[in-house]
Amino acid sequence: MELSIDGMICDLGTDAIAVPGYDAARTETIDDAREGRSLKIELPVTPRNRPILQFAEDPDSALLFNEAPHRAELTEEGAVLIEGSVRLLAVKGARYEIEIRSGGAGWAEQAARSKFDELGIDWSGKLTPTAIYQSWTDDSPVRFFPVHHDDYEQQNSSSDLLPAERFLAVEDYHPFLHVATLVGTIFSQAGYRVKSRFFESELFQSLYMSGAYASRDTAAAVNRMGFQARRLGPATATGNEFGRVTANPKALANTVGNIVDTATPQAIDVDGEAISGLYNNGNCFSTVDDKICFTPPSEITVGFEYYLKYTTTHRILSRDRLSGFDTIYLGPGAEFGFQLANRYEDLRNQLTNNFLYRVIVFDHQPGNQYRLSLTRGIIQDVIWTTFIARTIVLNSPETGKLSNLKLQIYENAQWVPYTGDWALYNGYIDETGETTVEVKLRTPSEKVSPTSPKYFNQIYFAGAEEGMQLTLHKECSLRPVFQPGPAFGSSIDFADVARHDIQQSELLEALAHLFNLRFYTEEPTRTVWIEPEPDFFGIGEAVDWSRRTDFSQPVVRQQIAPEIHEVRTWRFQEGDGAVTRFDADEETTLGSWSFEVPSYASLQGEKVLRNPLFAPSLNSTGHYLNAPSALLLQVGDRDDAEDDGTNFTPRIVRYVGIKPLPENERWGYPSGQSEYPLIAFLHPGDDDTEPFTLGFEDRDGAQGLHRYYDHQVRREALRERISLRLRIAPHEFEALFAPGTGAPDIRSAFRIDTGEGIVTAALREIDDYDPREASVKCLFERIDEA
Repeated sequence: MELSIDGMICDLGTDAIAVPGYDAARTETIDDAREGRSLKIELPVTPRNRPILQFAEDPDSALLFNEAPHRAELTEEGAVLIEGSVRLLAVKGARYEIEIRSGGAGWAEQAARSKFDELGIDWSGKLTPTAIYQSWTDDSPVRFFPVHHDDYEQQNSSSDLLPAERFLAVEDYHPFLHVATLVGTIFSQAGYRVKSRFFESELFQSLYMSGAYASRDTAAAVNRMGFQARRLGPATATGNEFGRVTANPKALANTVGNIVDTATPQAIDVDGEAISGLYNNGNCFSTVDDKICFTPPSEITVGFEYYLKYTTTHRILSRDRLSGFDTIYLGPGAEFGFQLANRYEDLRNQLTNNFLYRVIVFDHQPGNQYRLSLTRGIIQDVIWTTFIARTIVLNSPETGKLSNLKLQIYENAQWVPYTGDWALYNGYIDETGETTVEVKLRTPSEKVSPTSPKYFNQIYFAGAEEGMQLTLHKECSLRPVFQPGPAFGSSIDFADVARHDIQQSELLEALAHLFNLRFYTEEPTRTVWIEPEPDFFGIGEAVDWSRRTDFSQPVVRQQIAPEIHEVRTWRFQEGDGAVTRFDADEETTLGSWSFEVPSYASLQGEKVLRNPLFAPSLNSTGHYLNAPSALLLQVGDRDDAEDDGTNFTPRIVRYVGIKPLPENERWGYPSGQSEYPLIAFLHPGDDDTEPFTLGFEDRDGAQGLHRYYDHQVRREALRERISLRLRIAPHEFEALFAPGTGAPDIRSAFRIDTGEGIVTAALREIDDYDPREASVKCLFERIDEA
């Protein structure tokens, strides 16, 4: 046996040296990966050792050795038994006591000490609708996906021709972080490379976790200066020559007055009803010279949340879009533009006999002449009508099956197919009408003080045509937001969307829990091997070590069942809102799976193995009226008074990709396309996507994540561990700790002789290894017939 420190050969003493062995349990958690192996050795004080240990026996030099890093290597017959950093522990008379530390994974130590938002991911941008839309298809590690914040849906007026259009503002899109990028960065910034087929799989590459914005306790600020203000009644104004209506009480015309009127509790509106939810702490909301303003008692950084509901006159511009008030200006840096979707159904493919229709030719030019033809029964190209206007109303033929509607235009003395934009609507639909809009907007934070209060008289609505009307409804509200959360136009970087109060190691622990991951670090090559347990141990063709058993020592066979609980349950953090209601209605626990051990030898009771980070999620439809078929992730809890709609319990989802919407459904501004991005925790499947779930249980035809535990729990319930001594040469011991070389290693399956037969097993433990001994004690776990 030979020891070298910093490449210099040392004299060894006469005591036996047993090198630390191996324990598979240390591959299961990040904390265990931090520990590694260590070996203490006592060296004689000799002329050779003294300068290597920097004359540590001299009291004046005792600390010099440990003031610099040193490396040690212990070999036998050229095989490296242990190598790593070395430190001097003590000088005991004529002996030095040193410790060699190996395999304490630096990545695990760094991940445990580093905050999640300190990950060095190079990403930045501005929170705008365009940036949100582009994130769905670019290669960004941060994508903004639509979510539905749990709430009580507001009812529409029975007189509305169409339901109110609830626009998705930037606050309705939440940042989601690419898990593979996060994990890769944890290892790469610590200087390690990962070898993992699982990490390269389609499943793992599709995973995203919800991000988080900065958050702080704002209760004191709310109690001191918070308010909730509402309107007393509706107000109507007409757009000026620029198609603009202001919310300025000092304007002489084209104004709806102040955006809100009062924050006085129990104020009575124009309908004689007391307005609920109003408060005005510190009387910081007031009216000065007819203008509403916010005057805090001390300087503070604050943004404002507006809930706006208004009805705009509209004109049908195209099959996809209406003109009307589609721009809201709330102050510098807070102009929100969108598009009013044309939600009227185009009936060209749904012709009915004796029905009143309206035809609109959107690209009409004066002087154009058009002709409508159709198939009536078996007769093709029957002329329905000719016309020269942008729009006409007409009745369909009374008899015959109607189909194949065509529009032609008269050009160059002949009828040719019309290639422009046109539509066929129900006859009661006019070119002009009214659309009700609902939107919740949050402005960027700004500094407000007693000497520089915030006035709200710069607000206006724009984008309409001159003379169009806007009615501001009494449901409009305004409140200050003291959280430093997202707002339209905010400049953000990765740290801004990753404010989870966790260490980086907690993400790895959560993923290990989901997929039953094992981690093994090969320190000399700075390589980390990671796979789910079924693909980590006992893999490949079994290595025949059946002739290595040392039968001079007893072979012990021990059942595993007495070490485990009779019931083990894998589950997530508590769900919120929609998940809580689902669990109560279905009398279940979403995402949970239990395994019962079929052995009376097991420990009594249930052991719950809860994911340390993630909560389950549900998707639902009907929340975005432009695209009611869109499956949106539900987050938050409508019954939680402290839920501010910014952050929620961390979630893990799969990004399915861009999914098509049914005909006549479109995703609104900024995409305007008949498609949307789908993320889900579980999905029942469709024509393009197989069913899947990230829960542990099987659900909706998809196999749960219990599949990564099935082999292990069945082995533990029914199989045994075998303790015996094997003859292992030094070079074989060295190879065990270097996976992927082709030699037998800790991940291999082994054929071993128990004295009562040859079985296939995975290596669980190796005791301290002394190459001078005839054999070393090993612990195996049977994997055959599991």
